[in-house]
Amino acid sequence: MTRIHVLPGDLVNQIAAGEVVERPSSVVKELVENSLDAGATRVDVEINGGGVRWISVTDNGTGLPRSSARLAFQRHATSKIRSAEDLAGVRTLGFRGEALPSIASIARVRMRTRAHGETVGTELVGEGDGISGVSEVACPEGTRVEIADLFARVPARRKFLKSIATESTHVVRWLERIALAHPEVRFSLSREGRSSLLLLPTRDARERVIAVLSPGLGERLVPVAGEIPFARLTGFASPTDLQRGNTSDIHLYVNKRPVRDRLLLYAVREVYRDALAPGKHPVVALYLDVDPEQVDVNVHPAKWEVRFRQPDAIRRLLRDSLVAALGLGARRYASTLPARGYPLEGVVAESAPADFALASTGEQGSPPFAAVSEAPLVSQPGFAFASLRYLGQALGTFLVFEGPGSLILMDQHAAHERVLFERMRQMLLEGKLERQALLLPVRFELGRSAADVLAGASELMERSGFELEIGEGGLRGGVRVGVRTVPAVLTGRRNTDWRALLEETATALREPEAQESRDGLEGALHQILSTAACHAATRKGDRLGPRDVEGLLQSLDETIWFPNCPHGRPILSVLSEADIERRFLRR
Repeated sequence: MTRIHVLPGDLVNQIAAGEVVERPSSVVKELVENSLDAGATRVDVEINGGGVRWISVTDNGTGLPRSSARLAFQRHATSKIRSAEDLAGVRTLGFRGEALPSIASIARVRMRTRAHGETVGTELVGEGDGISGVSEVACPEGTRVEIADLFARVPARRKFLKSIATESTHVVRWLERIALAHPEVRFSLSREGRSSLLLLPTRDARERVIAVLSPGLGERLVPVAGEIPFARLTGFASPTDLQRGNTSDIHLYVNKRPVRDRLLLYAVREVYRDALAPGKHPVVALYLDVDPEQVDVNVHPAKWEVRFRQPDAIRRLLRDSLVAALGLGARRYASTLPARGYPLEGVVAESAPADFALASTGEQGSPPFAAVSEAPLVSQPGFAFASLRYLGQALGTFLVFEGPGSLILMDQHAAHERVLFERMRQMLLEGKLERQALLLPVRFELGRSAADVLAGASELMERSGFELEIGEGGLRGGVRVGVRTVPAVLTGRRNTDWRALLEETATALREPEAQESRDGLEGALHQILSTAACHAATRKGDRLGPRDVEGLLQSLDETIWFPNCPHGRPILSVLSEADIERRFLRR
């Protein structure tokens, strides 16, 4: 008969360590968070062997008196909370009291600490279940924790670690991430005895962002600010022409705690969806300060996730603040899906601080040309594309204009694609998307996989103006498909490659979440409309007359401005008068 028995404390700590300590960077995370909670203004980290052989974290925080230091290695002993009610308003990064006992269960730990005002410090050695030694020691005020032989007591865990270089990189990345939220703190990192990172304290959050992000990124970010009664948002975000191939430069914080929250990530993606190419991501560092009673941080063992009491209000705060900062225009953010009762009132988008003026994109309503091109162009209030002087068409693709003190090249396909996309998107929002029935259905074969995807997305396709007939599979793997109706904008172009259009659409819809979440549905509609706009737009080699160009410029003036087509290609390239003069040695 199976018997229930109580696990020994040593084994309990090792189980907890499996949740808290995934790799060396997890240890650094827990120790640095303790330092910040102790009010440290300087944190020095040292690692050897990627953190497996050695980790030390030294701070100048408040330190611990000897009576409290003895409890540091006891599980669930903490100074952060005292009762269950305190969990509803946690204001510190750590609060569970699991870090040191969990680490001690899988490594050798030595801690030296001296509280402010005490003349002598305390040294504690922890290994396994409890403390193996306590003694007086001479040390500066603050705390130093040393970790040796990580996972020595659970060698199987070491097999899952990566190379020394990879583990070291994880430590660097996490230290940079927490440093973004604490610009007032000096951080340093030494790897294998060599200085690897030094971040000096600063009062300017932008200076810390510039120091952490890749060269040239931080300077281009625009400031973000917004507020609702119980939350305030500050930070920085990239203009729509600045794109990254992964999400590593999306930094989100709640009460200075780095988080990987799906709600916040969705709000960011929602703003940038129509501007970035598929697979591309923005650069953001956003700091959300929320009333602690409005957010639950006791969700994930590593404290990466949070829950909000009013998630829709938080989502709207991020979305509207980003819209205002990037100058995108609010009407673009009426959802393409039915309303779900989001609280849309109460968000106040704040103006950027004066010292952020260098990042401004110009007067509201004017196209942010400075963010479009490496060559600056002065943006004037009330600017209109129709005011540009058309000079001609070059290489069958680029329209050439003279602007105020500049020469402008416009990709005719990208510009027309953006106009058509925004036109269809607005009609879809208003329920007035025009569709055209074809005189005779266009029939062809598609691969079975593509046909299955389109059949599963038939409702989305119909909402986007496509009515399809999908037959049964043939003996050679193809499926007979017929196109009965299409968006009206597609009928103006001859020789449309319907098979290529539907194959591209099917490829974009293959992601599983396209049918399973609101974010996925929005993305799927974006892909359908952007693919249709791409196929309907003018192409390379199409000759445009003056009237065609005039109509395109007028359409751009009527369209919410983005410097990219929906697939991420730039629309404009600007060459300033100063640059031209330099090329001819006039400057």
